[in-house]
Amino acid sequence: MFTSPSVRTRRRAVESRASSVEQLNSQRQSLEYSQEYSQDTLPESSQEQAAVYNCNDDGMELTQESLSEGEQTLLRGDRHAVFEVGTMPPAARQLLASGDEVSCGLSPVAQFAFVATGSTCVVWSLAVGSNATVHCLAMPDAGEGAGAPAVALVADVGAGDVGVVAVSGLGHVRYWDRIVFGLGGTSQFHSTALSLASTDRCEQITKASTGLFVIATRNGNLFSLALLTAQGVAGLDARALSRTAGSRTGVLSRMASLLGGSSGDGGSDDQLVSVACGGRTEIRHSREVYVLTRNRLAKWVVSSAHTERLAYSIDLHHTLSDSIVQALGSDAGLHFYDVASAGSDVCVLASAGPNLAIAALRATHVSSEPSVVGLSLLRYTTPHPLLQSGAGRPRLVIPAGGSAVFVALDQAVVAAALPVLGSSFEETVTLRYGDSVLAAAAIDDQQAESSVLLACRRAGILRMAAAVRQGPDSEINDADTRVGGPQQEQIEQAVFFGSDAARNPLSFSITSDSLDLDPHLQAAALRVSHAIVDGSSRFVPDRLDIGALLRERFRRAHAVTQALADNGLAEKLSSAARAQLCANVEKLAAAQSLWDLQNAAWARTGPAMQLLANLAAAFLESTGQQQQQSRDPLRLFFRLHCAAIGDLLALMHRRLPALTRALAISPSGAKDSQIVSYEASRITTAVLQPALAYRFQHARLYAVGDPAPERWTEHPAIADLLVDRLEASYILCRDLSAQHCQALYERITATALPGDEHSNGHALDIYDDAVSISHVDLSSNDDDDTLRSLANAADDDPHVSPLALLRETIDQIGPLANLCFRVFVDRIARLTAASSVITHDIIQRYDALRPRFLLCLVPLGRAPVAFRLAEEYRDLASLVTLVFVADPANAAAHLRRYVERFSKDFADTLFAFYERRSAWASLLHSQDDRFDLWLKEYIDMRIAEDPHGPLAAYSWIHDIKIADFSAVATRLVSAARKAEDVDQAQTMLSLSKLAFVVSESQSPELDDTVEARARLDKALELCQVQTGLLHYFTVLLGSADSKSDDRKASYDIALHTTTPELRHRHPALYIVFSEMVRRMWNRRVLPVEDLIDVLTIPDSLYSLDLAAGADANDLDMLSNIVARDRFSVAVDILCWACFGLPEQTRESALRSIWRRIFLSDNWPKIHRKITGDVPDSVLRSELLNTTLYRVLHSCWVSRKLSHPEWYLLPTDSFSSPDLDYLVSTRLMPQFGPDSANSSGAQWKPLSTTTALALANDYTDEDKHLQAAIDCGLDDYYSEILRIVVEQANSPLLGDDDEVFESDGESDNQMDTD
Repeated sequence: MFTSPSVRTRRRAVESRASSVEQLNSQRQSLEYSQEYSQDTLPESSQEQAAVYNCNDDGMELTQESLSEGEQTLLRGDRHAVFEVGTMPPAARQLLASGDEVSCGLSPVAQFAFVATGSTCVVWSLAVGSNATVHCLAMPDAGEGAGAPAVALVADVGAGDVGVVAVSGLGHVRYWDRIVFGLGGTSQFHSTALSLASTDRCEQITKASTGLFVIATRNGNLFSLALLTAQGVAGLDARALSRTAGSRTGVLSRMASLLGGSSGDGGSDDQLVSVACGGRTEIRHSREVYVLTRNRLAKWVVSSAHTERLAYSIDLHHTLSDSIVQALGSDAGLHFYDVASAGSDVCVLASAGPNLAIAALRATHVSSEPSVVGLSLLRYTTPHPLLQSGAGRPRLVIPAGGSAVFVALDQAVVAAALPVLGSSFEETVTLRYGDSVLAAAAIDDQQAESSVLLACRRAGILRMAAAVRQGPDSEINDADTRVGGPQQEQIEQAVFFGSDAARNPLSFSITSDSLDLDPHLQAAALRVSHAIVDGSSRFVPDRLDIGALLRERFRRAHAVTQALADNGLAEKLSSAARAQLCANVEKLAAAQSLWDLQNAAWARTGPAMQLLANLAAAFLESTGQQQQQSRDPLRLFFRLHCAAIGDLLALMHRRLPALTRALAISPSGAKDSQIVSYEASRITTAVLQPALAYRFQHARLYAVGDPAPERWTEHPAIADLLVDRLEASYILCRDLSAQHCQALYERITATALPGDEHSNGHALDIYDDAVSISHVDLSSNDDDDTLRSLANAADDDPHVSPLALLRETIDQIGPLANLCFRVFVDRIARLTAASSVITHDIIQRYDALRPRFLLCLVPLGRAPVAFRLAEEYRDLASLVTLVFVADPANAAAHLRRYVERFSKDFADTLFAFYERRSAWASLLHSQDDRFDLWLKEYIDMRIAEDPHGPLAAYSWIHDIKIADFSAVATRLVSAARKAEDVDQAQTMLSLSKLAFVVSESQSPELDDTVEARARLDKALELCQVQTGLLHYFTVLLGSADSKSDDRKASYDIALHTTTPELRHRHPALYIVFSEMVRRMWNRRVLPVEDLIDVLTIPDSLYSLDLAAGADANDLDMLSNIVARDRFSVAVDILCWACFGLPEQTRESALRSIWRRIFLSDNWPKIHRKITGDVPDSVLRSELLNTTLYRVLHSCWVSRKLSHPEWYLLPTDSFSSPDLDYLVSTRLMPQFGPDSANSSGAQWKPLSTTTALALANDYTDEDKHLQAAIDCGLDDYYSEILRIVVEQANSPLLGDDDEVFESDGESDNQMDTD
């Protein structure tokens, strides 16, 4: 449909030529996306495809139509089309630009056209094209100020030639019988003059029959002009046509009257509108001529052999009034513009208001008046008033034998169905602003479609064709039956025929009335795109050259979104629709790349070369196309199933393991398996690389936005395929290097990668020392002969040379890793936006495989690729590792560059790297204020996450550097609490105290340091107590002449400070006490509860004669311990540390202290002494000689501890409330690993036997306490407390004046402080 004879004859030549031109671009593929991920450049096979989809704005780099020397398609709809036939020659354009009134005409039969002004007419041939010779003719005299003459082309003078008839307004006629092959040239012509009234002018000339023309004047007078004399030679014979019947009409006139003919006159005020030639009549050599005036329609019968006759002249207003009123409701403003013959009918173009109408009239006899048989209203409305005369008058053109009519307006051409068909078919073609239709002529070639030639001021010569459906369904609304609707046709126009002014002279825009998303536009765009991809588009003809076919589809698919963007309509499509349009082009880009890969593979043989063809056959079989696959499954796939190219990859992923296993047992065995693995990776890269390249290069065009809908490349099977391909490629490198490159094999086997299994059974991660050490120890071996031969194997065939295969496989890993990471990143972004439950698992998998595949590039000699990939995907942990393992010599430069690029994120990762390796010096060393600030924030964050982590012990060093002494003091106190060595704790506390002093001097207004300093002093006193005890135990061992072995020393100390009775009665507590002493002997910091137990468990702590074997220095150091009662010291320790103890721990420790205070005196014995008749002095003396009195007096009188917070009654001192806590939590470390050698060990629960023994010991303490209570301990406690209160309130006694007598046993018992 919609082809002219000239184009049909050249179709095969054009297609052949298009195919050859397109073949020039057959290797244009997009691999820029991955070029940077090989060592220096990609393999040469990839470099040859490095041009990246350089499409024009409309996506048509080279079209088949532009190659044709004949017609070029400008518009092709479902039922109409417009073609460009030729352009105006320069001489014609010059006349059009002169500003003079012009007339223009066309002869489809002769293939000539003309443009004429009042003085000149240029004629040229349409068949020759742009190189046509222009013939200039001098027009007859028209008088001053006259307009353009009426000109007609005479087509029946011979092939390749044409005659010209020109009539000026004054009636001067010139006739050139041949302008091309005439002997006299254009200067030889025939001329004559018409007899016109002074007020009349010639306006139109039309052909009636061969050699006979009719000239019409403004006043409606007609002249017949014969171009041949009676002898058959060229000449002119003009005469006026008579409206009256005279003697010359004779019998014919009388016959006409009998048949109903009339001879009415149109009136003196009537003016000519149009003249048209009709069909033949029953009279030989005669033709019908219709004359339309502003009010009437007349029919003439003219002949070169007979006398003319007026068949009828009717009042057209009266004839059409009823039909117009019925259609529009009123006939006001009814005007007529043109008349044309349609077989036995005559059609009149009229208007009533803004609406144009075409009326069909039919007469029952040749001379009877016609009646209306059809009226169709055009949907097209005129933007401005229409003229009834002149060049701007609408013209009605009806091709002979067709079913369509054309209305040529000033800037538009409307194609509609004949009124008698009753079809609503209507299509409008609009020219661009500034252009206009100068002439229109019907093409009477009796084709299925109706065609008309158009001469346009700027567009040149166009041909418009229309095909109107005829038959029973002709009355169906054509707009509803049109496939895709008008918007789809508009999109197809832009995609396949161009929409910019430089390429298409038609006024064009894709329209949408929707203010938001337009579902109809979206559906139309998707239909066009899908049809292009699956090969069902009628505008993309099938070709034998699959490569050329895929390139054509790619260009057209790209042009869909480009056209929408050019018209500002891309945002009227949903994000999912734009993503689908992009996916369609991606798949075509992938198919094009894959086809080129297969073309190169067909030159070889073997299982690997048939891999893609076998996959295509399997895919077609899975879709139920077994019958078609036998012809050529691979070509069939690329013709019809490009949209399923992702499914092809998923199928390959499923079938590769079985294929590999089958090849392993084949005769060629390992070699075939290696080639298949290599080819599978090439297929994967060939599909995904150009697809992702197109997506990123045109991201702004599609503007999918976030969150992006699911892409076809994010399918889980494709992600799994990429991971498997990377693993297989690395294994292939290892296997090939084992046989052909020993140096590379040693590098691979010596390297530990994240994800490899550690000796402890756990998988290695990026921070493990095993990974870093294995990479750092790699030697370059640049001088190794095998590595040099590997570098020189670049030009060899990988299917023949193992070294070339090894090199190609190494080069594949970078692009494959890039594709793999991109697929995971896109999938994670989409799942995160959708809050999917599997997001965490995907992220974990991606975080595990990314560093593995990055670091595997280092032993393969592709460290620069690893750096670039880590930079692009912001794998900062891998970047830090690569800096130190791949290029340690330039580590400082790398670190500075990455800190500038990634700022704080990279700094935090670097800090984590140092912390993981306990590289505290490197972590704390920095010379940048900004770096110091980041490190401060990192330290604070890590301490908040892990307050007991190792960083807390070193953070104060950085605080000193930045002069934050308040933080120094706080961190040192915290570090001292966590210190295991007592000397270290005491040193840190001393430094913290110094930092508090400096901080107070810098900021004296701070009030919160008073309490902090008080706590610091108490913590220092705790350290001093433990230090004093340690010196005491040292002196004790010295007097006992014992060795310094920690375990033996602890047992000796325990033996010297406990009685056999205690060891026998409380064996479990004795063991606990021994373990505590051993930890103290190893200078480990004891918790407050342990220190209290060391002071309160033994029952003979002061049995040592201090004067024996002790020098003066030892006595001074021990004065704080010995000079005070040990229980008083225990109470003081609990007071100092109470702010940092949990409530249960504090209460349990307080009950332990008072319980053992109560048990330190023999209350049954005291009860026996003071029971009965004893004086008060004895009672007072006995009570004042008790340990309970000394402790109460020390706490109440000397240190004035508050009551009742630090005092317990005997009945409140039982261990039963704390028994479960003491056995299961409190004392568990004493029976676990040694804290001196197993810092941070996880204590195991106590055995049942040990727990029962401890419970028995505490229960025994409770029994003895209950026995004391039964002996009156409560009363004695109250009396002692009363005495202490009296002494505290007595002004006669000071704190140091009271002396206690207890039968010589209290000489060494002194109050403290």
